[in-house]
Amino acid sequence: MFHIRKAEQKDLDTLVEFNRCIALETENRKLDLPRLRKSMQAILDDERKGVYLLACDGEKVVGQIMYVFEWSTWRNANFMWITDLYVLPQDRQRGVFKALRKAVMDFYHSRPDVIGLRFYVDKANTSVVPLYKKIGWKESNYNLWEIKKHD
Repeated sequence: MFHIRKAEQKDLDTLVEFNRCIALETENRKLDLPRLRKSMQAILDDERKGVYLLACDGEKVVGQIMYVFEWSTWRNANFMWITDLYVLPQDRQRGVFKALRKAVMDFYHSRPDVIGLRFYVDKANTSVVPLYKKIGWKESNYNLWEIKKHD
């Protein structure tokens, strides 16, 4: 039903808008749009920073997910992190997330150098937790700690 493809330069405005919406919807956070645009451009210019997969209904982009790799020195392999999951509100409950998840899982299983898949969820975004549990994902035994220079 949905076609999944990698984001391209032509998708810059969509990536900016979807990420603006994610921040507002999940954390009630208003992002600095010029900084966000530069960030999305950096990702489009360098896949080592991340890769966006887009779910398309015809030509219309209806959802996104991003993956990036983290090297594990203890395991001599990569963990794959997913982030920036977003589906347009009017397209939710239509299988967009399922299509994006399948594409990510197919890629994950095709890579022998990737030994795990991880993601994080804002503590306030509790509405998604039942879905993640339902599809078999489990909470990690790691807590996330950070130091920030700025938001």
